[in-house]
Amino acid sequence: MSYTQRLLERQREVGHPVRVGVVGAGQMGSGLIAQIERAKGMEVAAVADIATQRGVDAYTKAGRTGVVVESDVTRAAELVEAGTPVVINDGLQMPKLPVDIVLEVSGVPEIAAQIAYASLIGKKDVALMTVEADVTVGLLLSSVANSGNQVYTICRGDEPVECVKLVEYAEDLGLTVVAAGKGKNNPNRHTDVPEDVAEEAARKNMNPRMLCEFTDGTKTQLEMCALSNATGIGVDVAGMHGPSCSVDELATKLIPAEDGGILTSTPAVEYTVEGDVAPGIFVVVRSEDPVVTHELDYLKFGTGPYYAVYRPHHLASIEAHLSISEAVLNRAADFQTKTWRSEVTAKAKFPLKAGTVLEGMGGHHVHGWTLDAEEARTMNAIPIGLVQGCVLTRDIEAGQTLTYDDLEIDETRPLVAMRRLQDALLRTGVIG
Repeated sequence: MSYTQRLLERQREVGHPVRVGVVGAGQMGSGLIAQIERAKGMEVAAVADIATQRGVDAYTKAGRTGVVVESDVTRAAELVEAGTPVVINDGLQMPKLPVDIVLEVSGVPEIAAQIAYASLIGKKDVALMTVEADVTVGLLLSSVANSGNQVYTICRGDEPVECVKLVEYAEDLGLTVVAAGKGKNNPNRHTDVPEDVAEEAARKNMNPRMLCEFTDGTKTQLEMCALSNATGIGVDVAGMHGPSCSVDELATKLIPAEDGGILTSTPAVEYTVEGDVAPGIFVVVRSEDPVVTHELDYLKFGTGPYYAVYRPHHLASIEAHLSISEAVLNRAADFQTKTWRSEVTAKAKFPLKAGTVLEGMGGHHVHGWTLDAEEARTMNAIPIGLVQGCVLTRDIEAGQTLTYDDLEIDETRPLVAMRRLQDALLRTGVIG
């Protein structure tokens, strides 16, 4: 039975659709609100945004009328119960409303992590769109959820989640996963700063820092690190190879070096540039059985023993609500961090002077670079998700990986406290 059929059945049983509380009504959040409002058996019961008019506008674009902006949580809860669309200005209050699941779309890791944690503590399921938060404290969040009766999930539609689905499909077929990843559909210029992409960002109606996070390579590093920590598949080399590659070349390039490829250890998470892989995702697999290999060749799947399982698209906000259905109906997560296999560290884009207050991802100072998690621990490398607002205590060379020893960090920040707790639990073996 489809999600839609089951959601409608649930609505008949409980008397109302799945109530979704959305935190963040920017470009992505507005698209998600519109998509959820079109889905049968669920509705956006409340929206939280510091700029409440954005929430009102998002509702209006989605066809909802009678929207109420309400600062009092008790009154807002009453409105939700009555089926009135409501907008609040504080996402941390969303778990206090009678919603079935909190959908975080802030795009800010510091905020996203707090929203997720507050939701789980408030006994609410939570679906996250900000992968930057999961790459920083996702193991802690998933552990908190799994120890209770809540669901914590990263939403479908983005490359890491859809790639996990391909990995699961390949494993279910009994094939050996050799590589998994995505095609990068924008430039890979590690020294980009927001000014370099401002004109393009304006055309795309994007925040220049967000676009810069894509073009300086950070977003790809984050996404593939998330895939690594969800599957346990590591990186072959620091930062990954990122070869130029077409779909037809996946099963000949992203295979072991002894068989003519570029990988020195497998399986590995990877990404490709140029070629025609983007905006798709892929898994390269190996058939271990000659009979299966013969059958796959006969079915024109490729020429064995290596094959590429390829999906040519990922649909971002259009698919995200599928994870809401999975969480509410099946009490399951589409995507969770399960182990701390890889870490996205921060490399200096340019020489930096002591006393510099660091910008975070997509800014003028650092770009993301994925390392094996154990190597990052040995280096005392700071996760890129914690860098913003830190003060350098020494001069840093261009290309240098930042460590905790290189900066002052505000230990009162909730995200820092959550990361410290995750690290401590990892060291003691409680999680991971």
